[in-house]
Amino acid sequence: MRQRGQDIAIGLLQLLIAAERPITVAEALARLGAPRATLHRVARIFAARGIVDCRRRGWLAFGPVGLALAARREALLRAEDQRRLAPRPRPIHRARGAGCAPSPRAAATQWSEAPLGRRPRFRIGFSNADMNNLWRVALVHSVEYGAVKYRSLARSLMVKHAEGCAERQARDIGDLLDKGVDGLIVSAHRAPALAAAFAEAARRGVPVVMVDRGDENAPHASFVTCDDGVIGRVTAIWLAEKLEGRGDVLLLPGLQAAAPARARLSAALQILRDFPQICILDICWSDWRQDLGRAIVEAALARGGKIDGVWCDSGLQAVGSLKAFIAAERRIPPHTGGDLNLAYKLAIRHGAPLAAVDYPPAMGLKAVETLLDFLRGRSVAKRVDVPTEIVVTRGHATTSVRPDLWADQHVRWDLPDDLILASGLGPSYDPRRFRVNYVGTRYNRSAAHPSERVDGR
Repeated sequence: MRQRGQDIAIGLLQLLIAAERPITVAEALARLGAPRATLHRVARIFAARGIVDCRRRGWLAFGPVGLALAARREALLRAEDQRRLAPRPRPIHRARGAGCAPSPRAAATQWSEAPLGRRPRFRIGFSNADMNNLWRVALVHSVEYGAVKYRSLARSLMVKHAEGCAERQARDIGDLLDKGVDGLIVSAHRAPALAAAFAEAARRGVPVVMVDRGDENAPHASFVTCDDGVIGRVTAIWLAEKLEGRGDVLLLPGLQAAAPARARLSAALQILRDFPQICILDICWSDWRQDLGRAIVEAALARGGKIDGVWCDSGLQAVGSLKAFIAAERRIPPHTGGDLNLAYKLAIRHGAPLAAVDYPPAMGLKAVETLLDFLRGRSVAKRVDVPTEIVVTRGHATTSVRPDLWADQHVRWDLPDDLILASGLGPSYDPRRFRVNYVGTRYNRSAAHPSERVDGR
C-alpha cells in the first residue's frame, strides 16, 4: 500500500506537469487507475504542504509550492538539454536541389525608379495588420529596430495597429498620410480592402513598401516578403518522405484571412496530391494560435483516430499540437512548423521529428532599408524575398530535404520560449526586454506581447 501511494503521488504530479492546467478528479482517476480514496488521501497530503490545490470541488491543480517545483524542473531540464544537445561541429551535406530557392517569378527582377531630390531625413509610417501573435510582435520589433539603426535617415516613426480590421487599417493609412509621412510600410490584414488607401498614397506621391502581406497589383515601390510557396512545398515534401508516402495526416494552416497561410496551404496540397496513399484527415484553420492548435489535436485524439503526421505552416500552432500529444502520453508523430523557440525545444526534448522553414521577421528591417533607399533616390526591386533556412531535428533529414541547420543548432535554450527566431535582431534579442527610445521618434514604446494591451497611437 505504501508503494502504491507513492506511485499515485508521482503519477499525479506528472499528470499536472504534462497537462499544464488544472485537471478533474475523474480525469486523474482514469489516467492513474487509482482508487478514489487513495487519490483523495494523496491530494490532501499534498494540499497540506502547498503542492496541490484542491479547493475547487472536483478539480486538482498545482499550489504555490507545486508551481515552484515545476518551474525548477523546467529549468533543470533546460540546463540538461543545453549541455547534452550543444551544437556539434558536424557539417551538413545538403541534397542537390534542397534549400529555400526563390520562386521562378523572382528570377526576372523588376525595379522601381525612385524620385530625386528628397529631404535627407524622412518621416516613416507603419500600418500593421494586428498584434495577435508572437510573430507579429517580432515583425514590429524589426521595423522599430530599423528606424533606430537608420536614425540618421529616419526622422520619425509612427506605428498603428489595425487589430485585424481591414476598415480600420484603411483609416490608419489615411491618418498617417494626413500626418505628413514621407513613406509608408504596410503589412496588410486584407490587401484588396486597402486598394483605395494605396491609390490615395500614390496620388499624394507617398511611396509604399509592403511587408509580409500585400497586393502586388496595388501601387507600391516594393514588396518585401518570404516565399510562402517554398515554405509549404518543402515542409510537405519532408512530411511525405518521412511517412514513406503513406499515412493519415492532419493539416493545421494559420489564419484563413491571411494570404501567406493560404499560399502555404495551397503549395502543401499540391505536393501531397502526388502521394495517393497519404490521407488528409482534416484541414483545420488554427489562426496561428497555440491554444486552438492544441484544442484541435486534442479533439482529434479523443475521437480515437490515428494521426501519422501533423502539417503546420508555423510553430505558433505546432506547439499546441506537440503539447496535445505530450499531455495524452502518445508518441509524437512527425510535425512541421518552426519560427517559435518553444517548438524546437519541445521537439528536441521529446525526440519528435520536426522540419521547418522559418518565416523571418527580419523582413521588417529589410522593409525599412528598402523604403529609405527609395526615398533617397535609389532604384529598388519590386519584390524582395528575404532568405531563410531549412531546420530539421537531428537525424530526421530525408532524401529531398536536407537542412541548413539542425534544430539543436538553431534553438536558443538560454532565451524565452516565446522568442521568434530569424528576427535579424542579433543573438541577444529577447522579445520581453526589447525597447526602443530615441529622440525624434513619434512611437517610442516597443510593441507589446499579445497578452499586453497595445495602443500604438
